[in-house]
Amino acid sequence: MKKTIIHAVLASTILSTYAYAEAEAEHPPKQATLVATMTERPGNPSVTPDGRLLLSVHPLDHPTTKVIELSVGGNQTPYPTMKYAQGKNSQFKAVIAIRTDDNGVAWILDLVTHTITGWDTRNEVLVKTIKIPASVLRPTSFLQDFALDQKRQRIIIADMTQNDLKSEAIPAFVTVDLKTGEAVRVAENHPSMKAENKTGFALNPITIDPSYEWVYFGAVNGRTIYRVKASEFDNDGKTVADNIKRYANKPYSDGITIDSAQNVYVTDIENNAIGVSTPKGYRIIATLSENQTWPDGMSFGPDGYVYVTVNQLNRTAALNNGKDIGIRPFEVVKIKALAKGTTGR
Repeated sequence: MKKTIIHAVLASTILSTYAYAEAEAEHPPKQATLVATMTERPGNPSVTPDGRLLLSVHPLDHPTTKVIELSVGGNQTPYPTMKYAQGKNSQFKAVIAIRTDDNGVAWILDLVTHTITGWDTRNEVLVKTIKIPASVLRPTSFLQDFALDQKRQRIIIADMTQNDLKSEAIPAFVTVDLKTGEAVRVAENHPSMKAENKTGFALNPITIDPSYEWVYFGAVNGRTIYRVKASEFDNDGKTVADNIKRYANKPYSDGITIDSAQNVYVTDIENNAIGVSTPKGYRIIATLSENQTWPDGMSFGPDGYVYVTVNQLNRTAALNNGKDIGIRPFEVVKIKALAKGTTGR
């Protein structure tokens, strides 16, 4: 009886995967639309509800400017102010992750100072600064992307660890209450967060769906997207580890986002492409321009497009024995979403 059930499940999986591959053949991927070019490596994008595009500048390059606003005309302005974003003495030291909520507050995570800055992009004023306590971090903590749970006023950070880019990972979620600043380390070293090998990169891509029901995540060098109910992070996340479920296959990837139909958009660093994962399978929906590699961060815009940074991270000096072999310019691109999505992810 058990064998019959297993065979039926396998057959169903094979058929659905085949159907998904046929869909890709019928609708071959097009090249992503170019939004802007940059001489400095972009990190992650965040599109505000009124369509403004904020970008971190990748800290692996030790940039002079840490965060910029990219205008429609292509101008790049330090954001939110020179004091915060520009120069050696700027308040921001190393920013990767940014997410903007429905009220236009950009939540900006600094991985060096371990602070979260909430900045009102509509009135251009500081909302608050939250210091993440050392008690929820590890010596090798490397705070990466985060999911912004607006329903519960909480962010869920992917702590990849491996801040030297080579040590063994001890990944975990770090949750921060945006009202109180209280923080908790959750589900440390869960198998779902681990890379396929010891030298690979662990937990990084993470997002939350528009209904704030599910948190989706995976390892950079992992081939599975997992999910867990956002409500499981209540009560210090004690039930998270026991309720993580497999959702879909994916290639190696650095960023993900999601629409209302539970299509998970993936920055495919193996194929230098952008794809979509569902329980039916994975397919590429957009390619990059020639010589461009490593699609990195993603953000839904209010216009029905997903904005993506392309930064050739595999060519950075930190990953090439101290020599930057990147081919400038870097790119910011966009793709049309398959279903309705919302900003903030």
